[in-house]
Amino acid sequence: FDHPDRQFYNIGQSFESSTKGQGDCKELIPEFFYLPEFLTNHNQFDYGKRHDGRHVGDVMLPKWANSPEDFIAKHREALESEYVSSHLNEWIDLIFGYKQRGEEAVKALNVYHYTSYEGKVDLDNEEDPKKR
Repeated sequence: FDHPDRQFYNIGQSFESSTKGQGDCKELIPEFFYLPEFLTNHNQFDYGKRHDGRHVGDVMLPKWANSPEDFIAKHREALESEYVSSHLNEWIDLIFGYKQRGEEAVKALNVYHYTSYEGKVDLDNEEDPKKR
C-alpha cells in the first residue's frame, strides 16, 4: 500500500485537497453512490499510521453522515435529485466542453497538474528515466 498520509482516509480532507491543492486529483467513483462497504476497513488491514499518529482504517465521514449507509443514501439522493438533473449540462461543460481548460476551467476549480493534459509532456523525447 502507499504511504499512510496519501491513502484515502477522510472525505472532507480529500475534498479540500483536490479543490485547493495543486497535485491532488480525485473523482467520485460509482461506489460513492451505491456501496457503503468501500468506506470501511472490514478486514482490518494495517494501512499504517499517518504523520499525526492516527491509524488509517475506516474512511472519516462528514458530520452530516451518521454512517456509511447514510452517507451513500444521501449521495444517491443528491445524484438523483431534480437539481442535479437540471444542472447536468454544467457537468458536461466541465468534462467535455469549454470548462476543460483556460480561464473558465480555473473559475470552475477544474484545473489539474500540467502532466494530466495531453500534449503537455513529450515522453518520447524525455531522456531522464525519472521524469519519463
